[in-house]
Amino acid sequence: MGLKLLGCVLVIGASTMMGYLVAEKYSKRPAELRTLQAALQMLELEIAFSVNALPEAFERIAQSLPENIGMLFAHSSELLKERTGIPAKKAWRLALKKAYDHLHLEKQDREILITFGNSLGCSDKDNQIKNIHLACSKLAMEEKKAEVLRQKNEKMYKSLGVLAGILIALLFV
Repeated sequence: MGLKLLGCVLVIGASTMMGYLVAEKYSKRPAELRTLQAALQMLELEIAFSVNALPEAFERIAQSLPENIGMLFAHSSELLKERTGIPAKKAWRLALKKAYDHLHLEKQDREILITFGNSLGCSDKDNQIKNIHLACSKLAMEEKKAEVLRQKNEKMYKSLGVLAGILIALLFV
């Protein structure tokens, strides 16, 4: 009887943890999209009012961001600094690929960031700023969608994890 009880507790705990892990993606994505928008706005200020080169701008931005998103800008900066001749577009894409596993973003978010990166370093200051505005507006739309999904799914997955565990535990008994 003690082993059954222990097994039931472990099953309920594991399924609850799984539900919370799935729900975490829904809760963190809107915050990451807001942080990305803020980071791009910082980049806009760096481009508009600073004389820093892109690697230095990325480095400064990375220092003021949470680690998971700061990693994107820090790695872009490192790539631009250490590899001579690498275009900003390629550095951004490589950094995004490296940082993507640490972020809770969806495919469409990544596509927005890739499209934004394709314009990095390829145009004048005014067009760079326009591209930043475009990326920020697209990220803002995705943030609104992500917030709706968070409200809809976060509580459901948490509850589903607990209830699935209880159901499995009852089947054991």
